Amino acid sequence: MAYLIDTCVFIDHLTGRLSPKASAWLERVAASGAAVTSAIVWHELLYGARTTKARDAVEKLLEAWEVLPVDRAVAGRAAAMRRDQASRGVTLSMADALIAATAELRGLAVVTGNVRDFPAVRASRPEEAAGEG
Repeated sequence: MAYLIDTCVFIDHLTGRLSPKASAWLERVAASGAAVTSAIVWHELLYGARTTKARDAVEKLLEAWEVLPVDRAVAGRAAAMRRDQASRGVTLSMADALIAATAELRGLAVVTGNVRDFPAVRASRPEEAAGEG
């Protein structure tokens, strides 16, 4: 299986809040090419990195990662997901919808600490993906 890694997983990894087993899994799938991330995640990480040191840490962490773009197909699918979820009374943020659409169109599972934010796609917590639970 291939994975799209969400923002909160990288934040937890960078701040030491991700379990050792999940961090090792993240490094392993990244090295194998079985994990990618989204331009939306890249944006969120850089936006949240308030210091030069934090931005450098983000750049270093993601320098070897494939960062998938948001294109017309992703934007269209994200809009459809948001409309569908809204009809069910669920509000999806634009960022999460774009991440979810990217994953769906590429056949990827989202790995996130916020599984509830991704009701329209396969999503799991990093500990589950790493086989911890």
